[in-house]
Amino acid sequence: MRGVKVYAYSIIFVFIIFSQIPIYFTGITAFKSEKEVYQSDITWYPQKPTLENFKSVLMAEEERDFTLYIINSLGIAGIATLIVIVFGTLGGYAFSKYRFRGSDLLLLLILVIRVIPPVTLLTPLYKLATWLGIYDTWTILIWSDVYMFLPFTIWLLKAFFDNVPSELPEAALIDGCSNYGAFRRVVLPTIFPGVAAGAILTFLYSWNHFIFALALTSTPRAKTIPVGLYDFVGDFYIDWGSMCAAALIATIPAIIFIIFFQKYIVSGLLTGAIK
Repeated sequence: MRGVKVYAYSIIFVFIIFSQIPIYFTGITAFKSEKEVYQSDITWYPQKPTLENFKSVLMAEEERDFTLYIINSLGIAGIATLIVIVFGTLGGYAFSKYRFRGSDLLLLLILVIRVIPPVTLLTPLYKLATWLGIYDTWTILIWSDVYMFLPFTIWLLKAFFDNVPSELPEAALIDGCSNYGAFRRVVLPTIFPGVAAGAILTFLYSWNHFIFALALTSTPRAKTIPVGLYDFVGDFYIDWGSMCAAALIATIPAIIFIIFFQKYIVSGLLTGAIK
């Protein structure tokens, strides 16, 4: 048995090492000079560390304003997360506690929507955005993010609401709470790990989303960080140093979430999965 554990941990360790190699090279390339980046010999650490790549990324330019991309990503991801959590919480509670004819079929249809490949939605979303006059705006990107992650959040929070005994809100009603008061003061605190997990996953998904932001924007006013990274790829030249520096900047929110809210992701998903 001990030999099996050693073998399993060895495989995991090797997998972790290989998976971290691209991240390591991204980190060291961000601090390399342009000359060192394009030299033929591979270096495992910056010979002369420099912050020039970060300066070039953060300096506002008319064609590539990465600071504006950060603001766009924060705004779009934040608003999309708020909408998803509000409607996901209400939807999950409704499907869990208010059973009605056809509710199971409706829940299944909501989940089927999420199965549709995002690439098949590009043309309809583009035409809709053009028709409504919201192409190249935050609005269409927020809509697309809500569309993609709201079904999962409803399903996730429904599992949490299923674990809440019906006696809890009923007791609150007996004590004089309204339906809204019982929901806000009794039910919501009980499922907070699920709400937190849904919010974190939605924010990270929206922060990293690329395909819709690429197809539905054309100017810096609505571009997000993933699309901004693609701007470093030219027709005949790739600015690897600046791209890696921008990639490191883009990972800061994800790192913050992982450090401070990891327990909510793990406990939230596990609690919702175990009944």
